Amino acid sequence: MMLYGVMLILFISISFVAYFCMSTTTEAVDQYSERLSVSAESNMRKLFLFTDTRKLMIIYIAAIILIPVFLFVAGFGLFLSSLAMLVLFMAPRVMFAQLAKRRRVKINQGLPDALTQISGAMRAGSTFTMAMQSYVDEQKGPLGQELSLLLREQRVGARLEDALDSLAERVQSEEMDLVVSAALIANDIGGNLAEILLSLSETIRRKLEMEGKVGALTAQGRLQGVVVSALPFAILMPLIYFEPKATLPIFNTLLGWVFLVVIVVMVGIGGLIIRKIVNIDI
Repeated sequence: MMLYGVMLILFISISFVAYFCMSTTTEAVDQYSERLSVSAESNMRKLFLFTDTRKLMIIYIAAIILIPVFLFVAGFGLFLSSLAMLVLFMAPRVMFAQLAKRRRVKINQGLPDALTQISGAMRAGSTFTMAMQSYVDEQKGPLGQELSLLLREQRVGARLEDALDSLAERVQSEEMDLVVSAALIANDIGGNLAEILLSLSETIRRKLEMEGKVGALTAQGRLQGVVVSALPFAILMPLIYFEPKATLPIFNTLLGWVFLVVIVVMVGIGGLIIRKIVNIDI
């Protein structure tokens, strides 16, 4: 009778612990999903991408759970499964950063022509706002979207200074900061804004040309950094498939894990050094 009582108490305890763990895990997943959804919605709004983030979150969380499990069941080992989960965790931040960078590059590339067109319209008698509106009516790219949002902010009562500050904060580029600073100074103390914008367009155009030349000259160094960083893992993957007996100790022993950690740290340091060398600020 005592044995049945002990077993009953043990069963109740295990059930309580399992329920507590499941509740805690579910709550943590819900909190993570909510934070990720808010962050994704904010980032997508900045990129002018409007879609249902809930569906994206469901697909993303399912991928985080199912892909590592599939890799582990398929025999790829705990290390590669954990690595896949880590990559999936980092993927949204990297993806949004790359999309923001591409958008910033497109905006910067369109600035010289936009400033030239706005300057020409102002010389013809248009105001700064009217000149921007004429550009927005003709251009629908990233820069046109940002200027269109600036004009909409003005229509709902925002001051020009506040709208320009919001524009600079959204774009986060030195070129746009120059344009916003010039417009704010001309608006405060006066001056020929059309001539200032025309001069800025030429300056930005030369700066972009110089950055393009530097990027072409350092492209080989960047490619070498990627190749050198990926080479150890590119060699390891075929060895895992063709020589599993020789490579399994790397993942099943403490010395093997130390070896992997040292490789990852050294490859990371080397990649950062190469990136620092080829990243020339103009």
